[in-house]
Amino acid sequence: MRVLILSPEPTPMGLLHSLVALGVEPIVARARGETAAEGLVRFERVSTRGKPDDPMDLRWSRKALRVLVRDLRPDLIHIVADPWTPTAEAGAAAARDLKIPYVLVGSASLGGPKGITARWQARRIRDGAAGLAGTVAPALAHLAEDAADGPRAVLPHLGFDIPPKVEARPDPPFPTLAVFGRVVPERGIDLLLEALAEVFGEWRLRIVGSGPEQEALEAQAQRLGLSARIEWLGGLPRHDLGPLWSEIDVVVAPSRSTPTWIEPTGSIILEAMSHGIAVVVSRSGALPGVVGEAGMIVDEDDRPALSRALQGLVEQPGRTRGLGAAARKRLLEQYGFGPIAERTVRLWRASVDTRG
Repeated sequence: MRVLILSPEPTPMGLLHSLVALGVEPIVARARGETAAEGLVRFERVSTRGKPDDPMDLRWSRKALRVLVRDLRPDLIHIVADPWTPTAEAGAAAARDLKIPYVLVGSASLGGPKGITARWQARRIRDGAAGLAGTVAPALAHLAEDAADGPRAVLPHLGFDIPPKVEARPDPPFPTLAVFGRVVPERGIDLLLEALAEVFGEWRLRIVGSGPEQEALEAQAQRLGLSARIEWLGGLPRHDLGPLWSEIDVVVAPSRSTPTWIEPTGSIILEAMSHGIAVVVSRSGALPGVVGEAGMIVDEDDRPALSRALQGLVEQPGRTRGLGAAARKRLLEQYGFGPIAERTVRLWRASVDTRG
């Protein structure tokens, strides 16, 4: 089975190698870099304009993409893009012109185009897909809303490499907590501080991120008498987080949904799980589906429940090691490249069979 993968973001080599092991010939269209081959994986350069890291700005040359598809004659085109983006438009147009089925993978759990014409175009692209997927369950539900029945799957797009092994963690004398992300009300850091004010015992908190609410949160921590236990690390690039993971016992994500935002991917929670770190999250957007039964989940804005969860870890800090092991086990079983590749190939085969 030959599949052309069209995505603004790089596809992890671990996933591509797992697809090859399942008998697939993946060919990756990329916006920058040269045409090349790495083992059994081909990379084909396609002319683009715009910013590669902006899905609404990146535009693929429709002519070049059509020529590539015509020459390759793949069995399927795998488009990782929401249906209102230029990537989806270009990929779907090439697939329609050459009568090749395509799968559409959405990542947005809310929103979409505003204008009537844009909404019609997005629906046309969505309805023309032989199969639909979402990077998380809410994204799939949003993409497939009111769509006809057909092949479906949740196919996470990991933005990090899974550590092949992690060092065994000793029981900490007290838990070191961490919260990641832009310091805005949606992240629920104010709720976390209120919950920690009711926790008896020793703990430390590291806040990784910056944003407009930091000054107010620092004042809140001062008012609650928590400042001495909190370390503000500011915004750190993803590639600089490596040394931090071994110093953290629990990652907390007390996110709260708004009419215009829900937790989109839970990517930092997934990365924490890959390092064997215990996770405590709210029931917001993608988070409960990511964590499953391998972490602690509380309702949004439920301060007493969050306090109870954290109190239990402070009273028994050794529990963090078991929770972290369960988190990594779930990560490997559900989000490892092998399992994702298997789900992907099942979706591809079902989509080709449906259109066949």
